Amino acid sequence: MWTVLVSLYVLCTMGAYSQTLAKRKQNQENTVLVTFCKRYLSGVDKQWREFLERGEKASKPCAEGKDTCSKYATCTDLSIGGATNCDCFFGFFGNGHRCTGSRGKSYVVVFMRNIDLPTETSPGTRRAQISVVSLKKTDVRLSSSPVLTAKLKSTIDQTVSMNPNAVRTVTVSHEIRVNDFVVENKAIIVETSEVTSVFAMNHDGYTSDSTLVLPIDRLGTEYVISSSKPHNSRVPDYNSQVAFAAVSDRTRVSLKLKLAKGQTVTYKGKYHPDGSRIIVNLNKYQTFQLSHNGDLTGTRVTSNKPVAVFSGNRCNKLNSYGYCSHLVEQMPPVESLDTTYVIPPHVDRSGNLVRVVSVNTGSTAFSITKGTSTMSKTIRRYGKFDIVISGKQVAVVRARNKVLVLSYGLAAPRSRNGFPYMTMVPGVNQYIHQYHVSVPQGFEDNYFAIIVKKSSKSTLRINNNRISTIELETPVTVGSVDYVVLTVKVQPGVHRVETTGQSRFGLTVYGHGHYDGYGFAANILGPGKI
Repeated sequence: MWTVLVSLYVLCTMGAYSQTLAKRKQNQENTVLVTFCKRYLSGVDKQWREFLERGEKASKPCAEGKDTCSKYATCTDLSIGGATNCDCFFGFFGNGHRCTGSRGKSYVVVFMRNIDLPTETSPGTRRAQISVVSLKKTDVRLSSSPVLTAKLKSTIDQTVSMNPNAVRTVTVSHEIRVNDFVVENKAIIVETSEVTSVFAMNHDGYTSDSTLVLPIDRLGTEYVISSSKPHNSRVPDYNSQVAFAAVSDRTRVSLKLKLAKGQTVTYKGKYHPDGSRIIVNLNKYQTFQLSHNGDLTGTRVTSNKPVAVFSGNRCNKLNSYGYCSHLVEQMPPVESLDTTYVIPPHVDRSGNLVRVVSVNTGSTAFSITKGTSTMSKTIRRYGKFDIVISGKQVAVVRARNKVLVLSYGLAAPRSRNGFPYMTMVPGVNQYIHQYHVSVPQGFEDNYFAIIVKKSSKSTLRINNNRISTIELETPVTVGSVDYVVLTVKVQPGVHRVETTGQSRFGLTVYGHGHYDGYGFAANILGPGKI
């Protein structure tokens, strides 16, 4: 009975009745609806109307904080008792109760070690940068551990204000970089008054890389990391590394090492071979980094409380061209990973090294399509598979279980631009329909790689404008869905990228500079808990 009464109330108080009444006044239409609603609203059903109105006044879940909307959604009390409407904020995709995206209000940033003395690169500016992007006027607060040295703390702790639709880049001392095998208090906490996107750039001379920073409320307790095989195992500057930070006191972190046969990691005077565990206990905003002269890919990081995990290489050279460059990405929790990935090309490179990493205890079967050829592979638990694709090819990975997929841009011959960089590849189910990203200053060429359904290409907008120039367009089919992979050249600064019809798409950002390069994904989180 309640449902019927609510339906009648909506019918007689909203557009249908009003439109019909207007038409009747113009002698265009005569309907029973007008007669019924006039009687209903004038008192024939007065008792039920009063009941409805009392219910509406008695129940306003949004105003009372009793709604079930995501904290990243607007909540609107409707005019019928207790009903609400939830809409995800810009940069999130979902039904309003669950909103997927990498934006937030609270972050923890770790800067891994870069090369100490630039030997393969010309000495230059050494800096650690945090870029905050906001649609609204926002206050940004950076803080550090209260036990951090006063000198270093003075370069970090600050509060700044941002204008709407802007990026604010804060440079802190490179001494905030973490050191190997020691617990330190070097996490940087970023808190914003409005929802933002955050990116970090670790720069040392001509060796840089960047990463998307994940909000604290989307951190997890299980990760599998990726790095790359050091170019020279006898030179520590090439070491692979993994670093993590705690966001709560009494956090117990376990690293289960994945090492090549015969290799070991030395920690606290003990040799730790493949498969052994290293336990680290951290308090809030403490950090720890482990490095190794072999590849750490497949090392598993688990904890009793959420942690932020970063991995890569201090400075590595992945092919025979050029010099080394810093490699880093923040790792997404295993729960956020996907099974299907489209790997875009990196233009003006000699190619991409595509790496597929198993995050499962058993074997993982997958297929990888490169151009017109498809191969099937199986990797053992926490194993990896590498394949090089050309600078204009698109690859597709489809796995039976969740996998981690990364793309390493390779240096090109006879080019001083764009030495190696490391980029997470977003899975198809991690795509969203709106992004707000920052393209860093200091690089000569910057690009968006956009993976969008062919039918939605015309709805793409960058800063509310249609895309006028496309550097490269490659069609690809995933299952029964046709996509196009677009390479678009962009300028430094803040960019709003979206589709007008809410069609989800993938986005990665990369760039090349003087003996340098960077890359990151604009979202690497799947449907989640917020």
